Amino acid sequence: MGTGACLALGVGHGVAAADTDTSSGGDSSNTASKSGTPSAGESASQSAADQQETSTSADSADDPATVPGSTKRRGAASSVTADAESESETAAGAEVETEAEVVAGAETEADDPEATGDEPTGTDTPSGTALADVVVEDVPTTGSTGSTATSATSGNSAPAAPTAPEPATPQTDARTQAIPAAQAALPATVTGVQTGHAKLTIPVGTRGYTTRADWYLPTQADGSVAATGVIWLQHGFLGNKASMSKLAQTLSQQTNSVIVVPNISSFPLACSACWINGAPLQEAVATMFLGDRASLTASATTAGLVGALPEDFVMSGHSAGGGFATSVGGYYTTDVAGAGSLRGVVMFDGFAFYGVLTSALAKLDDPFVPVYQVAAPPQPFNSNGASTKELVAARPGQFVGATLAFGSHADAIIGGNAIFDFLAQLATGVSPAGNTQAAYTLATGWINDMYQGLTPLTGNGIYGVPDQYIVMGDTAAIVLAAPPVVDLGRYLGTWYEVGSVKQFFSIGLVNTTAVYGLNPDGSIKVENSGNYFVNNGPKATIVGSALPVDADNNKLNVRFFGAASARPPGNYWIVDLDPDYQWAVVTDPTGFSGFLLTRDPIVSADFYQELLDRASVNGVKGRITPTRQPAAAPATAISV
Repeated sequence: MGTGACLALGVGHGVAAADTDTSSGGDSSNTASKSGTPSAGESASQSAADQQETSTSADSADDPATVPGSTKRRGAASSVTADAESESETAAGAEVETEAEVVAGAETEADDPEATGDEPTGTDTPSGTALADVVVEDVPTTGSTGSTATSATSGNSAPAAPTAPEPATPQTDARTQAIPAAQAALPATVTGVQTGHAKLTIPVGTRGYTTRADWYLPTQADGSVAATGVIWLQHGFLGNKASMSKLAQTLSQQTNSVIVVPNISSFPLACSACWINGAPLQEAVATMFLGDRASLTASATTAGLVGALPEDFVMSGHSAGGGFATSVGGYYTTDVAGAGSLRGVVMFDGFAFYGVLTSALAKLDDPFVPVYQVAAPPQPFNSNGASTKELVAARPGQFVGATLAFGSHADAIIGGNAIFDFLAQLATGVSPAGNTQAAYTLATGWINDMYQGLTPLTGNGIYGVPDQYIVMGDTAAIVLAAPPVVDLGRYLGTWYEVGSVKQFFSIGLVNTTAVYGLNPDGSIKVENSGNYFVNNGPKATIVGSALPVDADNNKLNVRFFGAASARPPGNYWIVDLDPDYQWAVVTDPTGFSGFLLTRDPIVSADFYQELLDRASVNGVKGRITPTRQPAAAPATAISV
C-alpha cells in the first residue's frame, strides 16, 4: 500500500504539472467561462511562475425527519434507488491526495503553497476574453462582528435557525440557536457553472499568504449569478485545487453556490503557519468571512463574479481539508458576535490531527452549527476512521453523517479525469459503482437544507437514525453511530453463521453455528460446530470461553485453550448489532476476520447484502463468502 501510494503521488504531481495557469505579460491571467467540460489546454510554462506567486510572511435525533423513500431499515429486503442528478463535466489532471502519515524522506513541495494543476475551463466565453489576476497586497482588515456586505445577487432572506437534533441520550446542556428567521424558496434553476481563476490572499502574518484559487459561479438562463451562498471547498493533504474540480462543479450547480477552491500547502515551508494544518492560517481564513470580506470579494470579482458575494456560507473539504473546514468553522463562531452567517460544515471523509476536530466541534455547539461527514470505511488514509469516531462521540445520538459501503477515501473527488481517477484509486482503493454519485446526493441535500435552516427533522436531504441502512442505487450507506452496547444476557444462545472470512480450519464447513452460554465461573461458554462439505458430513466441534474486555461488552477475548482472559484489546469485536439481537457483525482489531451471524439459518439475498455492507463500513477488510446451512432449508439457500 505504501509503495502504491508513493507511485501514485509521484505520477500525480507529474500530471498536475503538465497543465498550469496561463500568463499574460508578467502577470498571470485567468479566464472565466461557462462550464460544460473544463479545458486541459493551458500552458505548462506557467508552472515556474506559479511557484513564485505566493507571498508569505516569515511571521510566522433521536427521531430524524421522516425517512425518505431512498432509505431502508435494517432487515428490509426492498431495494430503493436514491435519485441523484449526474453531471457530465470533466476536469483534467489532478494530484492524488492521501492521508498517510508524513514519513521522513517523503516528497516535499515547492516554497509556494500551491501545487500546479489544471484550470477548469468551459466553452461559452468568446475567444480572447481574459481576466487578470489580482494580488491583494494589503491584508484586509476585518471587524469583530459578522459580515456586513449584503449580496446584491441573492434573493434570499435569512434562513431559519437549525437547532441541535435531540440526541438518543438526553443532553443536559442547552444549545443556542445559531441562525435566525425562515428563508424563502431557492432561486431559479441553475443552468450551468462558470469557472474562473484568481489569486486569493489569506490575512496571516504581516504580508499575508497569497495563493491561487478556482471559482465556480452558478449561472441563471440570462447569464447572471443569483447564488444562495458561498462554499469554501478545501482539498486535502498532498492535494490541490484541480483534484476538486468535479466535486466543485457538482456542488455549485446542485446547491446554487459560489464555490472557492484555493491551493494551500501541505507543509509549513513558506512560513510556520502557512500550511493546511496550521492553526493561525485556519483562524485567518475564518476572519475572511467577517466584515466586508474584502479579500474574498476581490478574488471573486477577478474570477468573473459581478456583484457581491452572498452572506450565507458553508465550509467543506476532503480528507485533511475536511478537518481544516471544521476548524475554520470553530474559529468563526468564536470570532463572530451572535449568530453569524455560517450555515454548516460538510466533510468528505474529513480528518484532522492533534484533537483539532474535537476542539472545533465544541465551539460549534453553541451557537449550534451542523457538521456532517460523508465517510469512507476505516482505512489508512483516514487514520482508521479516527475523526469520524470523534464526530460521533462529540454529538451522541444525533445525525452527523453516513458511511458509504465498501467506500474509498477518494469517493467524492473522482470523476473529473481518467488518469487522476486511476491514480487516486491506486493509492486509496477502488471506489465502487455509485459511491461518487451517492456522495454528491448526500452532500447537496444537506447543503440545500443548511441554507434554508432545515434540520434532519424538517429537511429534504437524506438523513436517518444512527446505524440505519440506506440503499442508494448501486451502493448503500450506513448512518454514523457509536459502537453497540451489548447486553450479554440477550446475546447468549444460538447463532447461525451465514457468511464469514474463511480461515484454514473453516474451509469446507457447512451448518456452522455458535452457541453461547454461561459457565459457573461467570465466563461465557463458546461452542462452535459444523459439518464438513455436506449436510451430515464429518462434524467438527470446539469449545472455549470468553470474557468482555470493556464496559460496553462489545469487545471480548475468546480462548479455546487455557483460562478465560479479560485482557484488552480482545479478539472478538461485535461492531454492529441488531437492537432486537437478531443479527450481529463480528470481527477483530485487524479487520481481517469477519463473521455474519443471525438467529435464522437462512436469509434473503437482499439482507445478506446488507450484512456485507455493514461489515464493510465497520472495518472488515477480509473477503466474506456465504456459509451454507443445508440442514435448515437447502431449497431456499441463497445463491451468490
